[in-house]
Amino acid sequence: MTQKDQEFKFLGHGPHVFEISIVVEDLERSVEQLRSVFGLIPYQKGKGPIPNFYSHGQKVEGASIKIAYYRAGPIRFELYETTGDSFFTEFLRKKGTGVQHVGCRVSDLDSELAELEKRGIGVVARLEGPNYKIAYIDSEDILGFHIELVQSVGLPGEA
Repeated sequence: MTQKDQEFKFLGHGPHVFEISIVVEDLERSVEQLRSVFGLIPYQKGKGPIPNFYSHGQKVEGASIKIAYYRAGPIRFELYETTGDSFFTEFLRKKGTGVQHVGCRVSDLDSELAELEKRGIGVVARLEGPNYKIAYIDSEDILGFHIELVQSVGLPGEA
C-alpha cells in the first residue's frame, strides 16, 4: 500500500482538513499578540454559549466560547477561549495554550464514528446544531490533540 492510499483511507472516505484550533487562556491578549508580532488580523470574532454540547457523555451547561478566525490559505486558524467544565478546559488546564484540535470535514459523521469505534477509538465530545453535527474523537493520547469531525452545510466563521 502506498502512502497516498494510506492518506485517503485515514478516516473512511478521506476527510478534508479545514481547521487548526488553538485554545488560549485569554483570547483578547492572544489576538493582540498575533497582531503586534505577526500583523495578523482575524476576519471574524464572536462569543456566546455553546449549545447542545456533550463532553464525556454528559450535557455541559454553562459552557461558552470567545473565538477569532484567521485565514491561512485553504485552512483556517481558530483561536478560542472557553469557560465551563468541558474537555476544552481540561485540555487547557493539562497542557496550556496549544493546538487542541484539527478539524476535518466528513460527508457522513455517523459512518465515520462507527468505523472508528471498530478501531477502538471513541468520542470525547459532541455538538449539534441545525446545519451541523460535530464529534471530537479521542486522539489526544495518540497525537497530542483531538480530531474534530464535522458534517455540515455551513459553520460559524466560514465566509
